[in-house]
Amino acid sequence: MKRTNNREPTKDFLKEAIDYLSPLIKQAGEMSLKKWEKIEIVKYKDDRDVATKIEIEIEDFLRNKILSKWTKHGFWGEETERINFSSSFQWLIDPIDGTKYYINSAPFFQIHIALVFNDEPILGLIYNPISKQLFSASKGDGAFLNNKLILLKAPVSLNKAIVDLDFLGLTNKSSKERKWTINKVDKIMERTYRVRMTGGALNIYLVTGAIDAYVNFGYSKQQDLAARLIIMQEAGFKIERIETSFERKVLIVSREPILSELTEILENK
Repeated sequence: MKRTNNREPTKDFLKEAIDYLSPLIKQAGEMSLKKWEKIEIVKYKDDRDVATKIEIEIEDFLRNKILSKWTKHGFWGEETERINFSSSFQWLIDPIDGTKYYINSAPFFQIHIALVFNDEPILGLIYNPISKQLFSASKGDGAFLNNKLILLKAPVSLNKAIVDLDFLGLTNKSSKERKWTINKVDKIMERTYRVRMTGGALNIYLVTGAIDAYVNFGYSKQQDLAARLIIMQEAGFKIERIETSFERKVLIVSREPILSELTEILENK
């Protein structure tokens, strides 16, 4: 596909974008809170995965604000039609990451905005409307929490680490892949201090030290991952993608020595 408007973005552009989007993502968070006790489900994607009316409203709000400022950029939300997919600049939106928590009164949801340039995340914002925490980052400029530069704690080894796992369920995998996944999860659990399985709720807190590694068995949608990955990278974490004999890859985000230790577990037969 031939890309349009593919001039490399400047640091000034990225700073301006974060300044512009920061109050908007907070406004989107307030929108989610106002409807939290009166949720309207508009679509069932499967038995447990739904789309709510407020998600569509938030996505429409952010799309209109973004495309009114950057008219030639693309927009790819979770709930609405994709726009201008030939642009090198693509805005990826998850209006409520953690919908299953949101609709069941659990305070573990966030709003995600990411900018991808030629398929590489270059800017990300994640807002937790419950704790009023805004994570933000842009390429080459570090990662911030409520406008304060994130400084990492000293690294630990795997046997002292808390690892957040997301294996996206097992029912949609082949018997062989299920056995492989269970075996790898078992080996990780044997060698770590603690394992968490939060389905995305906790993994941005990798940058605060609440967990020490994030492992995703098969990736999520780009709208779920893009903002997380640029913030994690800019905070000082490395990303490893492990090939498997199945269609999926495994994503690891951590620092040394944990990164190498998890890679060894997942690459060994």
